[in-house]
Amino acid sequence: MSESLGTIKKLVAECAIEEQRALKHYLSELVPHPLEREWGIDAETILSAIRRSSDLTKRGMRGIIAEAVFETDVIPSISSSGWKLAMLSGDLAYDVRLENGTHFARIQIKLQRREKAVPKLFYPEHYEERSLYVVEVQKTRSGKKKTKKKLPGTDTVLETVDEVEETRPYRFEEFDILAVNMHPSSGDWRNFRYTVASWLLPRPEDPALIEIFQPVAAIPNDVWTDDLSVCLDWYLSGEKRSVLTEILHHPRLRRRRASMGNEKSGAQSE
Repeated sequence: MSESLGTIKKLVAECAIEEQRALKHYLSELVPHPLEREWGIDAETILSAIRRSSDLTKRGMRGIIAEAVFETDVIPSISSSGWKLAMLSGDLAYDVRLENGTHFARIQIKLQRREKAVPKLFYPEHYEERSLYVVEVQKTRSGKKKTKKKLPGTDTVLETVDEVEETRPYRFEEFDILAVNMHPSSGDWRNFRYTVASWLLPRPEDPALIEIFQPVAAIPNDVWTDDLSVCLDWYLSGEKRSVLTEILHHPRLRRRRASMGNEKSGAQSE
């Protein structure tokens, strides 16, 4: 940091809040973001509009932020191993495609699920500690539902448009790696968990489809890693595992299953 910049920072720190806000506005006009130029409005107003928006809109924005962080922070961390970002076009079932020679990996990026503004736990009754969280794995998009209503006291019919949420299932062959942004529980947008898509839980009624709610390990283990390069190696190895392993081996759940088995055997002997 130059001496002049250090002096400026010191002077700004001594300014009153209103003066700092005025300076912030001045700097945004001096060096505007490309979106500010495109939309013809300042970032502060854009952020205020997002804050006032619906929960569906905010969830969409948080998902976009997770994708942006993945591209700016995660991908550069694996570039030394030969993986490169491929350009995409069209409506695809994945967000990122990485290529390394003849190899490629399609990555779907999801945000850790929250419920009532707190991170959702997976099978919370089996865990004293927050061992597993939840990620929702299905195609989610906002849509528009049109309805027609008559204006009271008149014959005039008004058409209203409501924002609705539409979902569709993923099939196992549609992407190769699932990247889960763990910001809801960690407070860090750069914190991700990665697993191989084929290791996810299938839907009981159709094994070709991926189950909606999947367990995500709070701490990296043998099926969830915080290192994308490790997950890429897992994927290329072709090894078969399951994200449910941690639950099946949990002592408390084993005791409960053993107890249920004993009760069943007792009932049969009677």
